[in-house]
Amino acid sequence: MKPRKSPAETEDKDVIDHLGEFIEENFRKGMSKVEEIFKDDKEDDERTSYLKVLMDDKNVASVTPSSKFLVERTIKAMDLKHVKTIIEYGAAQGVMTKRILEKMPADARLLAVELNDHFLKDLRRLSDPRLQVVKGDVREIDKIAKQHGLGPVDVILSTIPFSYLSRRGRHELLAKTSDLLHPGGRFVVSAQYTTHLIPLFKDYFRDFKTQFELRNLPPSFIFTAVK
Repeated sequence: MKPRKSPAETEDKDVIDHLGEFIEENFRKGMSKVEEIFKDDKEDDERTSYLKVLMDDKNVASVTPSSKFLVERTIKAMDLKHVKTIIEYGAAQGVMTKRILEKMPADARLLAVELNDHFLKDLRRLSDPRLQVVKGDVREIDKIAKQHGLGPVDVILSTIPFSYLSRRGRHELLAKTSDLLHPGGRFVVSAQYTTHLIPLFKDYFRDFKTQFELRNLPPSFIFTAVK
């Protein structure tokens, strides 16, 4: 594996960072109208609930819950057949979490980290002894994992909005993520709208690949990095 490079000293965001934020913010504006349309639709409570949280919390990664197509492609990238330990960054309402629980082995363990209180309530309704839900900021994932006796782990999934982190913040989180993984472990990053992470993967992982799922709102990149 290549030696790690020092994080960039500047905190200024480049053009592609602003592009990611532009996409997210403009979808938010459109989604406010969608919320008005669906607010009285009792059959769509889950999606409406998500939209309300989105309007209040800019740190929510996606403008809508992940589509079934994005979920399935992400789960496939995680390759859960023989894993023992998994960490999920930004589990939100648990759309990915539920599918992970369905696909992971009976003796595996999943630590789902979420900061938003509304989403935490939804996650804690999931009844599975293999799941541990933790309120926390993934930028402190090294401390969180240590507190819960996890590491090294087999797979880490992230759906957090990396475009909202500074360049230094991205480097620091990728470094902590790499440190938490077994050699050969996977870091899967889903619900991303730009490719600005690609150059950074080379500093912390020996291999990575990129996929793109059009059947999501907005269309999303899925990155799979291997330690």
